[in-house]
Amino acid sequence: MIKLKDLLKEGTVWDREFGEPLPTLKDIMEKHNDCGCGGTTSCSCESVTEDVRDVVQAKKLGQKLGNAESRLRKVMYDLEQRFQADTVNFKLQKPLKDSYKKHVTAFMRDAMSLIKRAK
Repeated sequence: MIKLKDLLKEGTVWDREFGEPLPTLKDIMEKHNDCGCGGTTSCSCESVTEDVRDVVQAKKLGQKLGNAESRLRKVMYDLEQRFQADTVNFKLQKPLKDSYKKHVTAFMRDAMSLIKRAK
């Protein structure tokens, strides 16, 4: 059975010496964020870098992706026109266009929405 006296001992609860001030939220957050490297630059915690330029670069890459998709779409429409001109291959135009809409257009919507959500 645990005695009340043992529970109320200050040293076991706060892990501090007599006379030291109680820890503040700032102290606890610093201790929580400390990985134990002592602030050296060789630590793996320092290798994570986030920058506003990453979002700008992502948006530029999104524009390049959009340009590439527009060229792909033009080629797909040209191929559809070739299928339309030929009576034998006329039935192939609809599955081609449907597949493009289903896969490439869905991918582009997802990619652009993810780029917009980047912070």
